[in-house]
Amino acid sequence: MNLRRLPVFAPMLLILPLALPSCDRPRSEPSQLSVAPASASPEPEPPEPVPSNSTDPQKPDPEPRTLRFKWRPPGASARAYAMEEAEDQHRILLTRGVKSGGRYPALVALHGQPGRGQAPRDYAFPGTVENVTLGLVDARRIEPLILVIPVFRFEGKNWPAFDVAAFMAQVDRVLGAENITADRKLLVGHSAAAGCGGGGLNRAHEAHPAAVGFFDTCVGAGFMQEVRALRKQRVPTLIVHSVETAGFRPRPPVEYWPKFDFGRVYRPLGLEPVQECKAPLPDVPLRDQPYRCAADPDGLVRAFVVDTGEGQEGHDAVVPVALRFFLKQYAKANTEPG
Repeated sequence: MNLRRLPVFAPMLLILPLALPSCDRPRSEPSQLSVAPASASPEPEPPEPVPSNSTDPQKPDPEPRTLRFKWRPPGASARAYAMEEAEDQHRILLTRGVKSGGRYPALVALHGQPGRGQAPRDYAFPGTVENVTLGLVDARRIEPLILVIPVFRFEGKNWPAFDVAAFMAQVDRVLGAENITADRKLLVGHSAAAGCGGGGLNRAHEAHPAAVGFFDTCVGAGFMQEVRALRKQRVPTLIVHSVETAGFRPRPPVEYWPKFDFGRVYRPLGLEPVQECKAPLPDVPLRDQPYRCAADPDGLVRAFVVDTGEGQEGHDAVVPVALRFFLKQYAKANTEPG
């Protein structure tokens, strides 16, 4: 999901969310990490065998299928969550191998700020996360899982009144009708999903997740507060940034400034540079910056500054890179039926 924001910074001063232009348009890790060449990209890992969820080796795994449903947070604007047509509704993708009677991890992926008036069917983010997730499952890099993609329409605020715990309760009801259980929750978000006002990933801890990922999200007050809340709950947290995102004053002169020092963001969170960034690492080079690889003392919160390009292109390209890395770290769950 794309977000066009004006980056802003000033020493240690957080601001309120910004009103930002359209972010979406239709288009065809611990302190023990010790920095090999920061620009070196790690070699691809060979496919890893994953146990089948099928008890009958002769029976093929179920094909992927999508469930769609309407839901609006209590008290939220009906216009912000208008979804009369199925193409504009929240969706649940059951990846290959998810079957009735099974228990699977649920990955909840929150998009960034859409364009005003843009319909959810035209958002780029859902297609990106679906392709990455399905590809990893089909390649047996991760086990089958449930991909959940909520949506909203931009009416001047990001994720207005969104309650992630209440949303997951509705997801459980939809899955219950299919006799499928989400046994743990993994939450990720891109761009205005966090730090730019509203609910979204700013309230991730309320769902008691197993792990959370912030992908080039705004670095405003909501982001800072939520990372601290997750750390207090001992929730593994992955932060992946490429370009500077909204949240600091005064504004730098260049939008999406690729040389922004993320130490200004990470240091107040208790993260420090890691002396040598050891594998596993994201599958693109890290930027040549002091905080390109950072962690808290326990290695519970990890942050990487990756080089996916500059400006909007670099901002968009973070999503598949960060999601692949996140899933390989946190999506290997026991999915035996029953």
